[in-house]
Amino acid sequence: MLIFATYVQENMALEIRLHIAGMIYNQSLGGTYSLVLSEDEGLKRRFSVLIGESEAQSIALKLNNAKSPRPLSHDLMNSIIRELNAKLVKVVIYELVNDIFYSELYLMHDNKPIIIDARTSDAVALAVRSNAPIYIHSDILDIVGTAFNEEKEDEVKSPEEQIIRPENLNKTNLQNFGLAKLKELLEVAIEEEKYEVAAMIRDEIDKRK
Repeated sequence: MLIFATYVQENMALEIRLHIAGMIYNQSLGGTYSLVLSEDEGLKRRFSVLIGESEAQSIALKLNNAKSPRPLSHDLMNSIIRELNAKLVKVVIYELVNDIFYSELYLMHDNKPIIIDARTSDAVALAVRSNAPIYIHSDILDIVGTAFNEEKEDEVKSPEEQIIRPENLNKTNLQNFGLAKLKELLEVAIEEEKYEVAAMIRDEIDKRK
């Protein structure tokens, strides 16, 4: 534990803590979202990470305290970490190459530090499930961070306000989802007894058969 603590202390000056500010659906890139991350203190700079539909769904469900009918991949990974008596200590975005963010999971197991390379979307999805802090190296934030403009606050919606919630679906945005995601949304709508929405999703599924 001391080894890991020393490593953290030595690198903490290079790391800036972040929180999830929201998600934006990318109209021009169907099936993708921009995950907006903001620094906790200082200039409140923000930047976005392009993530897939399934990762966006996973993050939003957890932040909205909603449950999937069956465990998602990130629920499974979190359960494995917990059952092995390990703990996710933090997530760090440590590199940016060709507009792709690279992240690492910092875990503790039997008082030994374990560092695992991970996609940023997966790392964040695990972080929200274990209440682990998210950090970014300061030199990367200096490059990608943009000072937050309060006048544009409404442009960034919280994850629970995204169209991946059944009540926010309509015939137009249903066309943006793949068949697998439609079936998943159908299960959620039925479970939440939103039968009109379920019927609309089922109609869209039938069109693609």
